[in-house]
Amino acid sequence: MVSTGSFFRRTLRLFRGLRTPFGIFAPRAAGSRSGNVSIIVAFSAIPILAAAGGGIDYSRVLSARAHLQDAADSAAIAAALDATGELGNQQTAADRAFKANTKGILRDEYDADGELTAETSNNVNVMKFTATAEVPTYLVRLVGIETIPISAVAKAGVSINTAEIVFVLDNTGSMAQNNKMSTLKTSLDAVLATLVDPVTGKNLGTTKVALVPFDTQVSLSDANGMTGYAGNFASVSQTYTCTGLTAGQCDAVTTNAKNLCNWVTNTYSNSAGTTCTANTSNYTKYNNGYYYVYTTTWFNNPYYNSNCNRYCDNNTRYLTYYRVAAFSANNTSASQQGNSTTNGYYWSYSSGIAPSYVGYNNYNQYAGNITYGYPYTGGYGATGSTIKDNDTITTNDDLLGVGTANWSGCVVDRTKPYDAQADAPSSSNAATLYPAAKCATNSLLPIVPLTTDIASVRAYAKKMTPAGNTNVTIGIQWGMEVLSPAAPFEGGAAFTDATVSKYMVVLTDGLNTQNRWTTNSAEIDARMTDACTNAKKLGITVFTIRLEQGNSEKLQACASNTGYYYNLSNASQLSGTLGKIMKSIKKIRLTT
Repeated sequence: MVSTGSFFRRTLRLFRGLRTPFGIFAPRAAGSRSGNVSIIVAFSAIPILAAAGGGIDYSRVLSARAHLQDAADSAAIAAALDATGELGNQQTAADRAFKANTKGILRDEYDADGELTAETSNNVNVMKFTATAEVPTYLVRLVGIETIPISAVAKAGVSINTAEIVFVLDNTGSMAQNNKMSTLKTSLDAVLATLVDPVTGKNLGTTKVALVPFDTQVSLSDANGMTGYAGNFASVSQTYTCTGLTAGQCDAVTTNAKNLCNWVTNTYSNSAGTTCTANTSNYTKYNNGYYYVYTTTWFNNPYYNSNCNRYCDNNTRYLTYYRVAAFSANNTSASQQGNSTTNGYYWSYSSGIAPSYVGYNNYNQYAGNITYGYPYTGGYGATGSTIKDNDTITTNDDLLGVGTANWSGCVVDRTKPYDAQADAPSSSNAATLYPAAKCATNSLLPIVPLTTDIASVRAYAKKMTPAGNTNVTIGIQWGMEVLSPAAPFEGGAAFTDATVSKYMVVLTDGLNTQNRWTTNSAEIDARMTDACTNAKKLGITVFTIRLEQGNSEKLQACASNTGYYYNLSNASQLSGTLGKIMKSIKKIRLTT
């Protein structure tokens, strides 16, 4: 049997022998019978050669197309894996992968090229890579076909299962060093961007995210709404802040004001509908003596009769009572109390009373001012200096004296063992309540509950400011609370819901230094270990990041597996690390 290659070689030699000045395939000897046969054979060989050669070229085209498809697949997957979520960066990643897989013949001789496009469908962000090339022919070109175009299309879908992701982030003072906080905010923003459409900014699916900034505490934004879940409140009195007055002047006036509130409340407790609240008027000055005319604010009277404008038994709508506080140049306090027989009235409105009205004449207004109210205790939006920082290592016991009227939302560790568990708070069990506390710093952002509004979380996270000491346990415990379907947030799916995957990303840059009870790192680490164990028992996948410092052994054990623990030596590694974590959460696959 004659091989195909041998047949081609013999046929080509025949062609070379049949060339004439007038073209090809002329007979070697006119009238020769063998020449006629040669002509017939030569002309017959053209389709035979093209057909056989086409088989070889077709085989080469199939091989080239398979390689091109592999390269397109790699490009699409590389684009899908890009952590930034930006089309330009995805195109760069795709091009890099495509060129690496077409190096040599495909790119150099076949002129392979490709283009990336993105589309979203059914909660899947699809990266579509279209590749093209031109395969040169060998024998088919005898019939005028010099190249055969080929193409390949690959789609890599980034599908995110229904997921709830909470970022538990260290906001302590040491995060201000070595650009850690600024880099964290930039890296987190890039990761969150992968969850939204790059054009519209809308959530690509149903993924929910939450944010738990922590130091030794966490902060809650809706303090009034959270009072039912908090405990340990103390009785806190309203205070006065004086400006433009000496300490003696301020003390003389505020002492009289407090006495007045107490006197009116005790005397008219049956008719007064509210607690006494002070209303300041103005200071007056005469010959080095300072006098202050003070009136209380109104009390609702349940027996109000609109026909009576002054004191008429119990028929006054508002009860207004005043006291004149006076002190001389040596700050000796004195006072006069108004009543119904000495020019004092219970008016149906609240206002300051002129000094002359109660016998003090020829006094001009003094510029001093008194502000009356509950003390503010720090927290988001507060002004003033930091109460505690990394150079002030004390327990949080001194922060527990807070009342419902001046609580700004900060809480410390719950009573053990609830400090490391996700149990919902219950009024019937005081140990499960969150101890309300004065905020240890003025910068800690409140928790962001689970939300599908990724854009709002991105904007909010940029406000994080480092201050305070470290207690990772409370961050993890509130991470569990955020993912829980129970109070106080109730936004999470049930932990037994197999259709929802729950993730917790914990980042810290230092050792545990302080919790509610101690500054002993080993003791706090033990509480953190319990919290990590309980989170994993609930089915939460835990990722941990140690940035420069921290207990590497405990943090590695906290992660759901060794591959989910990241030990970073500097902040520049944060972007890639958060990107890897998001890739682990996402499901990358080739689609049709």
